[in-house]
Amino acid sequence: MAAESTALQELRADLTCPVCLDLFRDPVLLDCGHHFCRRCVRRCWDATPGDERAACPRCRAPCRAREPRPDSLLGDVAETVRRATAGPRDPAGLCAEHREELKLFCEDDQAAVCLVCGLSRQHKAHDVVPVNEAHEKYKVPRVRSRRRSQAQYDNTEPAVSPSSPKHRSPSSSLAFCFFLHFIQERADVLERQVSTDFQRLHDFLSAEEKEVKEHLRRVKEEKLEQLNGSLTHITQQMKLYYFLFDSFLVVEPVTLDPTTAYPCLHVSPCGRSVRVGSIQPCLPNNPERFTLYNIVLGSQPFSQGRHYWEVEVAGKTAWGLGIAAASVNRKEEISLCPEDGFWTMVLRNGSEYEACTSAEECPLTLTRQPGRVGVYLDYDRGQVSFYNAEDMSHIFSFSDACFEGQVYPYFNPWPIINGRNREPLIIRTLQL
Repeated sequence: MAAESTALQELRADLTCPVCLDLFRDPVLLDCGHHFCRRCVRRCWDATPGDERAACPRCRAPCRAREPRPDSLLGDVAETVRRATAGPRDPAGLCAEHREELKLFCEDDQAAVCLVCGLSRQHKAHDVVPVNEAHEKYKVPRVRSRRRSQAQYDNTEPAVSPSSPKHRSPSSSLAFCFFLHFIQERADVLERQVSTDFQRLHDFLSAEEKEVKEHLRRVKEEKLEQLNGSLTHITQQMKLYYFLFDSFLVVEPVTLDPTTAYPCLHVSPCGRSVRVGSIQPCLPNNPERFTLYNIVLGSQPFSQGRHYWEVEVAGKTAWGLGIAAASVNRKEEISLCPEDGFWTMVLRNGSEYEACTSAEECPLTLTRQPGRVGVYLDYDRGQVSFYNAEDMSHIFSFSDACFEGQVYPYFNPWPIINGRNREPLIIRTLQL
């Protein structure tokens, strides 16, 4: 126990600031190689006259930088020793002039002085050393003589080289072990810190990787969706081209004839759209006009050949499209069937599709609700067909129709029901 106590005392002496005579606190290293507490060296330099350069308080060597380098490792060792040797300390005497602790010893005056006195002009040229150093200096001869007497008394100790491990004192070994233990603790702390930093870096990179992959996935889906839309459009165009050229169609612009429109139907000035509105007064009751149903016919009659046109129906909940004979009754009740001169299909209630055949009912089941409907007429073969113009899928066909005389494109935007079905029917121009 005595050897351990001596080792701690020797280690404490090596870690003591020459100015405050206490264990280092926030130690710094000067250019000359001496260590001091940052606060102590600052106080020494602040007490130096302004015309003098900053110097080491111990060897007076000049310092190039006013901000000395910190030595955190030495500070950690000093803090460890402070905790290991913590205990009550005897209060030092105070300088009668400056009320500071007497931590220095003037060898010229053989008197203890404070830090301020040691830096004053009175003692500036004197040899001033720390009190504990002076104490060791004057105590050394007695210790050496005692050791010499002990060696003469024993005279049995074999000669051993000072550098041999056997010559190392227990106190030095303990100090070395204490320092080695501290280094091991610092290495463990550094290892844990490195592991923590790498884990944080790994988590950050993982999050970045996830975000980049998610961004790439969204971009890929958007590009694939655009490509799919382009392919769908190209496919539709190719189907339309094939359909048109295979049938040798006559593609003519179809327009509406306002003189045939029911009074509440409003035909656009260009003749390509019709919507339901209020009844228009003062319209002539000409023979061509429908007076009981929301019907308007096309302007161009057909009496031969193949013809095709498309009508925009998106958003509507009811409509009717097809072919009407020029001889249909326009002033009385009619039935939308071939016997009365109509070859049409209709939509009711938003989703109920029906072909208006001679039978009582002919419902149609569509896998996809069309936003644009294509109407195909082959006059010579007596055929009227309907297509979903968005993908050119077939909906329904009238075959073996007996046309007598001219026929016209048929349009019925249907009444507005409960505020719905206000959208117009629009004839689309084919872009070939």
